[in-house]
Amino acid sequence: MISLDEMTALARALQDADRRVAEHEALLNLAKEHARELREETIPAAMQELGLANLTLDTGEKLSVKPDVYASINEINKADCFRWLEANGFAGLIKTEVTTAYGKGEREKALELIAELQERGLTVGFDENVHNQTLKAFIREQLAKGTDIPLDLFNARPIWVAKIK
Repeated sequence: MISLDEMTALARALQDADRRVAEHEALLNLAKEHARELREETIPAAMQELGLANLTLDTGEKLSVKPDVYASINEINKADCFRWLEANGFAGLIKTEVTTAYGKGEREKALELIAELQERGLTVGFDENVHNQTLKAFIREQLAKGTDIPLDLFNARPIWVAKIK
C-alpha cells in the first residue's frame, strides 16, 4: 500500500513535470518566433539588400525567398468580406456548410438527405466560410495580377518568406 509521504512525493513529481513542460513550451515558442523572424524578416531583407532571389549554400542546399501572404476572415468582417468576394466575381471561394444535431442512436437519420431534415422539423445550421489556405492562395494570386484588393478587409499583409531546399 502507498504511504502519504509517497503520495506527496508523486504529487511533487507531477508539479515538477508540469513545470518542466511549461519551461520547454516557453523555449519552443521563443525558438519558433526566432525562426519566423529569420524566415520572414531578416533573411528576405538581407537577400533584397544583396539583390539576390536565391543562393546555393556550401552544403548544396538552395536558399530562396518567395512572396507569400498572411490573411484571415474573422467573424467581425465576415459579411463584408463575402460581399466583396461576391461583388467582384469570386463567390466560388465561399464554401457553404449545412449541419444538424442528432440525439443518441439517431445515426440512420443523419445519413438521410438534407431536404428530409427540414421536412422532419430538425434544426439545421447554416454556415459559410473560405478555407484559410484558399484565401491565402487567392490573395497571393490577385496581388501577383495587380488586382486592387482590400488587404485590411481580409486582415492580409504580403510578406517574403525564405525557404531552404
